[in-house]
Amino acid sequence: MTNHSSLWDAGANPLERAQNNAQLEISQWRELAETLMKSQSWRECVGACKSLLQLDPKHHFAQETLATALLQLGEQSQALEAVERLLKLSPRDPLHRLRYATLLQMEGRYGESLRQFERVVAMYPDAPFTPDARDAIETLDRLQTSQILLMASENFDFRWKLERDHRETLHDAGFALSENGLDILRQMVPPVEDDLEDTPPMH
Repeated sequence: MTNHSSLWDAGANPLERAQNNAQLEISQWRELAETLMKSQSWRECVGACKSLLQLDPKHHFAQETLATALLQLGEQSQALEAVERLLKLSPRDPLHRLRYATLLQMEGRYGESLRQFERVVAMYPDAPFTPDARDAIETLDRLQTSQILLMASENFDFRWKLERDHRETLHDAGFALSENGLDILRQMVPPVEDDLEDTPPMH
């Protein structure tokens, strides 16, 4: 893709020529990726973004466009990985974190998703998108609470542990509720103090 002849300036040393060559190639791949994105040629766009990232692994536009293209192609898990890398580049970007939280929810990783939405609310309490993040937390609380109650009704050991330590038991089982969600669960499955037994009774 590179037009090498335009780079051989009389006054440029080999290092400068190499740097100019790399920048030109990055610029060309970016332009191609942007064109492919606009035309919704998602498969080709993924290829262009990956080529661009080989030249510049921290290229923000390439990483963001790659995530979009992968999601459009239905490659949900790969899109999630791309957004995770994007967050490492811009950890305080709320829109990237919202996208990450939404993809985690789509993957069924509700506890992790809830924690990411909580981070958005904590970092940007007055932002226009924060009410949506709060709504998502409530939805995830309800989804997980239903799963927890079903699990407690079918698994005696889980319920026994849950009644004695809600927070740790949920963590060990891969759940994560908001504080409000945890309070509601405690009302549904009240805590029990059992000083006589340290292990669940045999059944």
